[in-house]
Amino acid sequence: MTDYQPQPTQPVQPTQPAQPQAPQYPNAQQQSDALQYTQQYAPQYTAQADAPQYNAPQYPNGTPYPPAPQYPTQAQAPMPAAGQPYGMTSLGGWIGTVILSAIPLVGFILLICWAAGMGGAEHQDRRNWALAQIIVQVVAIVLVIIISAASGFSLMEMFDQSQY
Repeated sequence: MTDYQPQPTQPVQPTQPAQPQAPQYPNAQQQSDALQYTQQYAPQYTAQADAPQYNAPQYPNGTPYPPAPQYPTQAQAPMPAAGQPYGMTSLGGWIGTVILSAIPLVGFILLICWAAGMGGAEHQDRRNWALAQIIVQVVAIVLVIIISAASGFSLMEMFDQSQY
């Protein structure tokens, strides 16, 4: 029976040297050893003289580009009161909105006003609701016209055939 003796392995050389982390040393001897190690091996981690240097972009004639313009910041919309979240209409506001929009001619005019944003910037939910209501009403009117026309033509055909 022979004793197993492992073969020494060749150290793998990294393609790029890793930057050492700054560890915490509990005693002065270890800190001194680390300082000596840093002084010995730190030069290989510095930039080489033949490394490319960054040059500011330039025009073809060699003059540098002007700096980017600094624009003022955009004005922010005013924040709502702390008791009510932004864009929320209260329950009473919704009850009034539904009642007013149910009035035949006045309601449609109010829907157009609210959809145009006349309810104020803080009532975006009412604006979106008014837009949806207008779209639904226009689609309903178009469908009624189409169904009425189709029914009218079929009724006319039925009465025309019964006269003969």
